[in-house]
Amino acid sequence: GSPIGMFLYGISLRHGWGCQLNGSLAFHYLQKAAEHAVDELLQLHGMNNNALASKGELIMAIYELGVSFQQGWGVPKNRETAFYYFKIAAELGDADGQNDVAHCYYNGHGVKKDLFQAAKYYRLAAAQGHGILGNSWIFKPKYNL
Repeated sequence: GSPIGMFLYGISLRHGWGCQLNGSLAFHYLQKAAEHAVDELLQLHGMNNNALASKGELIMAIYELGVSFQQGWGVPKNRETAFYYFKIAAELGDADGQNDVAHCYYNGHGVKKDLFQAAKYYRLAAAQGHGILGNSWIFKPKYNL
């Protein structure tokens, strides 16, 4: 099946958009989409950044697994596992993932609290136009790594 189709179906099931709400089945489809994303990203490894950028939709599937664990949608809540998926998405360049990794570091959710790492990931997201209002502290020199 289509990984993007699985992703969209999973999100629809999770929120009950045009279908009956089903958290566990939603998670199943998001997980399948993420597995396909990993396979496709591995095939693209070593290609130019434009090829990787075109796979942003697939990186969202990885990010949404983190959201599922963070919110307890279709799986038990687990901050550590949520952080794990957010970090993968963040490292692949997803701005939402970068903001959520920063939030986890800032608050100590699923990972040891670390303001330096929080500032780093908030800056990465801000560089993509996804800054958080009131986060001017991240640009202070004392938070540089």
